[in-house]
Amino acid sequence: MIYLWLNSSSNYAGYIGKTEEDDAAVTWYSPVLGKPLPSLKEWQTPVLKQYLGNRKKPGIVADCIQSASQVIISQKAVDALSDIWDKHATLYPVILEDKPSEPYYMVVVHTVIDCIDREQSVGSINEFEDDERCGYFDLIREWVFREEEIGDNLMFVLPDNPAIIYVTEQFKQRIVDAGLKGFGFRKTFFDETVFIS
Repeated sequence: MIYLWLNSSSNYAGYIGKTEEDDAAVTWYSPVLGKPLPSLKEWQTPVLKQYLGNRKKPGIVADCIQSASQVIISQKAVDALSDIWDKHATLYPVILEDKPSEPYYMVVVHTVIDCIDREQSVGSINEFEDDERCGYFDLIREWVFREEEIGDNLMFVLPDNPAIIYVTEQFKQRIVDAGLKGFGFRKTFFDETVFIS
Protein backbone atom coordinates (compact mmCIF):
# COMPACT_ATOMS: atom_id res chain seq x y z
CA MET A 1 0.00 0.00 0.00
CA ILE A 2 1.24 3.48 -0.90
CA TYR A 3 0.07 6.50 1.10
CA LEU A 4 0.18 10.24 0.75
CA TRP A 5 2.02 11.61 3.78
CA LEU A 6 0.10 14.61 5.04
CA ASN A 7 -1.04 15.73 8.45
CA SER A 8 -4.67 16.75 8.24
CA SER A 9 -5.90 16.46 11.80
CA SER A 10 -7.54 19.59 13.17
CA ASN A 11 -6.16 18.73 16.63
CA TYR A 12 -2.57 19.28 15.57
CA ALA A 13 -0.84 22.56 14.95
CA GLY A 14 -0.28 23.98 11.49
CA TYR A 15 2.28 26.66 10.73
CA ILE A 16 2.93 29.47 8.29
CA GLY A 17 5.94 31.73 7.86
CA LYS A 18 6.19 34.56 10.35
CA THR A 19 7.18 36.93 7.53
CA GLU A 20 6.69 36.82 3.76
CA GLU A 21 10.34 35.80 3.43
CA ASP A 22 9.83 32.92 5.89
CA ASP A 23 6.70 31.84 4.02
CA ALA A 24 8.53 31.91 0.68
CA ALA A 25 11.25 29.65 2.13
CA VAL A 26 8.79 26.87 3.03
CA THR A 27 6.85 27.19 -0.24
CA TRP A 28 10.00 26.62 -2.32
CA TYR A 29 8.14 24.16 -4.59
CA SER A 30 5.76 26.85 -5.90
CA PRO A 31 6.98 29.02 -8.78
CA VAL A 32 4.42 31.67 -7.78
CA LEU A 33 4.57 31.66 -3.96
CA GLY A 34 8.06 30.47 -3.14
CA LYS A 35 11.67 31.05 -3.91
CA PRO A 36 13.99 28.28 -5.13
CA LEU A 37 15.28 25.91 -2.48
CA PRO A 38 18.93 26.70 -1.74
CA SER A 39 21.54 24.19 -0.63
CA LEU A 40 21.56 23.38 3.06
CA LYS A 41 24.73 25.49 3.48
CA GLU A 42 22.95 28.56 2.08
CA TRP A 43 19.67 27.95 3.94
CA GLN A 44 18.50 30.80 6.16
CA THR A 45 16.37 29.21 8.85
CA PRO A 46 12.80 30.54 8.66
CA VAL A 47 10.62 31.25 11.67
CA LEU A 48 7.17 29.69 11.57
CA LYS A 49 4.18 30.84 13.60
CA GLN A 50 1.19 28.72 14.45
CA TYR A 51 -1.77 29.35 12.17
CA LEU A 52 -4.93 29.52 14.25
CA GLY A 53 -7.52 30.27 11.56
CA ASN A 54 -10.84 30.24 13.38
CA ARG A 55 -9.48 28.32 16.40
CA LYS A 56 -9.64 29.85 19.83
CA LYS A 57 -6.56 28.09 21.15
CA PRO A 58 -3.36 26.70 19.65
CA GLY A 59 -3.20 23.16 18.28
CA ILE A 60 -1.06 20.36 19.65
CA VAL A 61 2.57 20.54 18.54
CA ALA A 62 3.37 16.94 17.60
CA ASP A 63 6.30 15.07 16.05
CA CYS A 64 4.92 15.91 12.61
CA ILE A 65 3.28 19.22 11.81
CA GLN A 66 2.17 20.89 8.60
CA SER A 67 3.28 24.11 6.94
CA ALA A 68 1.51 24.59 3.60
CA SER A 69 2.29 21.34 1.74
CA GLN A 70 5.46 20.76 3.73
CA VAL A 71 5.84 18.25 6.50
CA ILE A 72 7.88 19.40 9.47
CA ILE A 73 9.28 16.84 11.90
CA SER A 74 10.63 16.93 15.43
CA GLN A 75 14.09 15.94 16.61
CA LYS A 76 12.50 12.82 18.11
CA ALA A 77 11.31 11.80 14.63
CA VAL A 78 14.75 12.59 13.17
CA ASP A 79 16.45 10.36 15.73
CA ALA A 80 13.91 7.51 15.50
CA LEU A 81 14.09 7.22 11.70
CA SER A 82 17.58 8.50 10.90
CA ASP A 83 18.25 5.70 8.39
CA ILE A 84 15.21 6.74 6.34
CA TRP A 85 16.12 10.44 6.29
CA ASP A 86 19.74 9.62 5.43
CA LYS A 87 18.62 7.59 2.41
CA HIS A 88 15.70 9.67 1.13
CA ALA A 89 15.70 13.26 2.35
CA THR A 90 17.45 16.44 3.30
CA LEU A 91 16.28 18.00 6.55
CA TYR A 92 16.13 21.80 6.57
CA PRO A 93 15.94 23.37 10.05
CA VAL A 94 13.03 25.64 10.92
CA ILE A 95 12.25 27.54 14.09
CA LEU A 96 8.79 27.32 15.63
CA GLU A 97 7.99 30.67 17.20
CA ASP A 98 6.15 29.03 20.11
CA LYS A 99 8.87 26.37 20.69
CA PRO A 100 12.13 28.08 19.68
CA SER A 101 14.40 25.80 21.72
CA GLU A 102 13.02 22.56 20.21
CA PRO A 103 14.61 21.52 16.87
CA TYR A 104 12.20 20.96 13.96
CA TYR A 105 13.01 20.22 10.32
CA MET A 106 11.31 20.56 6.94
CA VAL A 107 11.57 17.27 5.04
CA VAL A 108 12.69 17.62 1.41
CA VAL A 109 12.67 14.22 -0.28
CA HIS A 110 15.29 13.64 -2.98
CA THR A 111 14.24 10.11 -3.98
CA VAL A 112 12.29 10.68 -7.22
CA ILE A 113 10.63 7.63 -8.78
CA ASP A 114 8.39 7.94 -11.84
CA CYS A 115 6.35 4.90 -10.87
CA ILE A 116 2.80 6.15 -11.31
CA ASP A 117 0.56 4.42 -13.81
CA ARG A 118 -0.52 7.50 -15.73
CA GLU A 119 -3.26 5.64 -17.64
CA GLN A 120 -5.05 4.28 -14.56
CA SER A 121 -4.49 7.16 -12.12
CA VAL A 122 -7.07 9.95 -11.88
CA GLY A 123 -6.16 13.62 -11.67
CA SER A 124 -5.72 16.88 -13.51
CA ILE A 125 -2.88 17.32 -15.99
CA ASN A 126 -0.76 20.47 -16.29
CA GLU A 127 -1.34 21.75 -19.82
CA PHE A 128 0.68 24.99 -19.65
CA GLU A 129 3.30 24.59 -22.37
CA ASP A 130 5.69 27.10 -20.80
CA ASP A 131 5.77 25.13 -17.52
CA GLU A 132 8.50 22.50 -17.09
CA ARG A 133 5.88 20.17 -15.59
CA CYS A 134 3.63 20.32 -18.66
CA GLY A 135 2.12 16.87 -19.20
CA TYR A 136 2.55 15.86 -15.57
CA PHE A 137 -0.21 15.72 -12.98
CA ASP A 138 -1.08 18.94 -11.14
CA LEU A 139 -3.18 16.96 -8.71
CA ILE A 140 -3.58 13.19 -8.41
CA ARG A 141 -6.94 12.35 -6.88
CA GLU A 142 -6.59 8.56 -7.05
CA TRP A 143 -3.30 6.87 -7.78
CA VAL A 144 -2.21 3.54 -9.12
CA PHE A 145 1.49 2.85 -8.73
CA ARG A 146 3.72 0.32 -10.43
CA GLU A 147 4.86 -0.84 -7.00
CA GLU A 148 7.55 -3.17 -8.31
CA GLU A 149 9.47 -0.04 -9.41
CA ILE A 150 9.51 1.33 -5.86
CA GLY A 151 11.76 -1.48 -4.63
CA ASP A 152 12.96 -1.05 -1.05
CA ASN A 153 12.39 2.71 -1.00
CA LEU A 154 10.17 3.73 1.92
CA MET A 155 9.43 7.23 0.65
CA PHE A 156 9.59 9.07 -2.64
CA VAL A 157 8.22 11.91 -4.70
CA LEU A 158 7.07 11.85 -8.29
CA PRO A 159 8.55 14.14 -10.95
CA ASP A 160 5.09 15.74 -11.05
CA ASN A 161 5.52 17.59 -7.74
CA PRO A 162 8.62 17.58 -5.50
CA ALA A 163 6.63 18.54 -2.40
CA ILE A 164 4.04 15.73 -2.41
CA ILE A 165 5.53 12.83 -0.47
CA TYR A 166 4.40 9.22 -0.87
CA VAL A 167 5.32 6.51 1.62
CA THR A 168 4.98 2.77 1.94
CA GLU A 169 3.21 0.64 4.51
CA GLN A 170 6.61 -0.13 6.03
CA PHE A 171 7.25 3.61 6.62
CA LYS A 172 3.84 3.95 8.28
CA GLN A 173 4.63 0.96 10.52
CA ARG A 174 7.99 2.43 11.52
CA ILE A 175 6.16 5.61 12.63
CA VAL A 176 3.74 3.56 14.73
CA ASP A 177 6.51 1.41 16.23
CA ALA A 178 8.49 4.53 17.20
CA GLY A 179 5.45 6.06 18.93
CA LEU A 180 5.63 9.24 16.86
CA LYS A 181 2.57 11.53 16.91
CA GLY A 182 0.91 13.67 14.26
CA PHE A 183 1.88 11.74 11.11
CA GLY A 184 -1.07 11.49 8.72
CA PHE A 185 -1.48 9.03 5.86
CA ARG A 186 -4.17 8.98 3.17
CA LYS A 187 -4.97 6.26 0.62
CA THR A 188 -6.27 8.88 -1.86
CA PHE A 189 -5.94 12.66 -1.94
CA PHE A 190 -9.50 13.30 -0.75
CA ASP A 191 -9.73 10.28 1.58
CA GLU A 192 -11.64 11.34 4.69
CA THR A 193 -10.54 8.35 6.73
CA VAL A 194 -7.01 9.56 7.37
CA PHE A 195 -4.74 7.53 9.62
CA ILE A 196 -3.17 9.85 12.20
CA SER A 197 -0.48 8.46 14.49
